[in-house]
Amino acid sequence: YKLQVTQNSAARVLSHELYVSDREGDDSAGTGTKEKPFKTALQALTAFGKEPFPTIYVDSQKEGERWDVISNTQLKNLKKLCQRGQVKNETAAQKEIEDALRREKNLEEARKVVIKLDPSLPEPKLVKIRDTEAHRGERVKIFGWIHRLRRQGKNLMFVILRDGTGFLQCVLSDELVKSLMALYNNFLSIDVFSNIDNVQFFSTMHFLCE
Repeated sequence: YKLQVTQNSAARVLSHELYVSDREGDDSAGTGTKEKPFKTALQALTAFGKEPFPTIYVDSQKEGERWDVISNTQLKNLKKLCQRGQVKNETAAQKEIEDALRREKNLEEARKVVIKLDPSLPEPKLVKIRDTEAHRGERVKIFGWIHRLRRQGKNLMFVILRDGTGFLQCVLSDELVKSLMALYNNFLSIDVFSNIDNVQFFSTMHFLCE
């Protein structure tokens, strides 16, 4: 019996016979030999990789016999499960590729967006979130961390900002949405995205009616 290690470090068994034992087998350490059988026949097929599969021996139910060939019905069902698993893995791999391409495209689009301060607007005042009520209608500047993101359509996004003194909802639109969403998609999760040291927002304070 031979054991071949592929590039992804997964062991593929090359043999004309595979052994499976529910009593003595181990799907993690097993190699499909009599000395080191697999615990499940499905793992044996998965380890071998593709058809034509070798003869699979399982625990015999006959007195005085150690091994018996797996039944055709059981083998047929296991082949179906194995094929489904392969299709699922291929689909997952394709999705990863598509997601990576989408993130790269979003990042390229974000690089084209140039965000500039409008010099015609009043100079913003640096404030903490806890003090924003006193600056209603004024232009402010706030530093903080992104606590939550929610996108609505292509041109609108709601951001919950936190700074240690409170939480504030910020509404972004148009080019700002494209830039921030591309960055978010590239980081994949809000857990990583929220660890960016500081996000700076410039805007005019408006209070919503309760």
